[in-house]
Amino acid sequence: MEKVLSIVIPAYNVEKYLEKCLSSFEIEAVLDRIEILVINDGSGDHTAEIAQRYCEKYPETYFLYNKENGGHGSGINYGIRYATGKYFKVVDGDDWLNTEELEAFVKLLEETDTDIVAADFLCIQDETDAILEEKHCTPCKEQYGHIADLTKGEVMDVIKMHALTIRTAILKQNPIQIDEHCYYVDCEYITYPIPFVRTVYFYPKFLYMYRLGRNGQSMDIRSMQKNRMQHQRVLDSLLKFYVELHGLSDGSMRYIERCIAQVVENQFQIYISMGCDKKIQEELRQWDLELKKRYPDIYGATRKKSITMLRKTGYRILPVGAVVYRICKNR
Repeated sequence: MEKVLSIVIPAYNVEKYLEKCLSSFEIEAVLDRIEILVINDGSGDHTAEIAQRYCEKYPETYFLYNKENGGHGSGINYGIRYATGKYFKVVDGDDWLNTEELEAFVKLLEETDTDIVAADFLCIQDETDAILEEKHCTPCKEQYGHIADLTKGEVMDVIKMHALTIRTAILKQNPIQIDEHCYYVDCEYITYPIPFVRTVYFYPKFLYMYRLGRNGQSMDIRSMQKNRMQHQRVLDSLLKFYVELHGLSDGSMRYIERCIAQVVENQFQIYISMGCDKKIQEELRQWDLELKKRYPDIYGATRKKSITMLRKTGYRILPVGAVVYRICKNR
């Protein structure tokens, strides 16, 4: 039987979490319609051994690929190369899917023919598995259960990686390559396919379970400060991609601008967290003015009030923002 869904798991030293991840797909009714591709990214722990047990138990469903370490993007690139399913979904090795919803979701993928299926997801506290926040893939309740035309501007909010399931052919048949040896490439993965996307179906169920609070997580602000040049590298890649776009609809261009604007907002967050340093204040000012000059539509697509206030005050309140940021984070 042809596979309906390829689940690609970029996995690096996730022995503590991988069992929960892999067991979440262990549903007899769908095993013949899904494939799970574990991309072991040079792990030094027992990640490969855990994955191998599932491959031996379900040799037609679970597959292990061992490769040298290349980062999250290399795992996605590897998955694109070997995926055979109608649809493609990335699940990080420390996250998992809602087992209770998976069978119905696979059935939907069998029956639909849209370019993207977007689903709600839950943010889960590490260690306790408590639900921290519900994340919705669209702010318009009326869109659930229906198809929207992205090219006509009908998709307003950016569809996050955790919400995204995309037609595999879009990834395999177009020049989509994610940066390797780099953090923060999720935004590349959700942006680069958009020129080839038209239709989006909004699925009204919580499918993805996104673990938060793990030590060393790349989106932890201390990690972002440490790796801010990698974050800038990804932003630069996205801006290069943006200026090379031609012939897209207004709806697609506005959507891509919002995707990149969210990365700009994250870069501001890094600057704000470091804002007590006077050199950082000047660096931010120069960087943002250059953004305004070269990419005015992306500059204008940033929505956060804190960024608007910084710009209106000539970035002079950055030290105040840094103090407020620390107080909020320490609560």
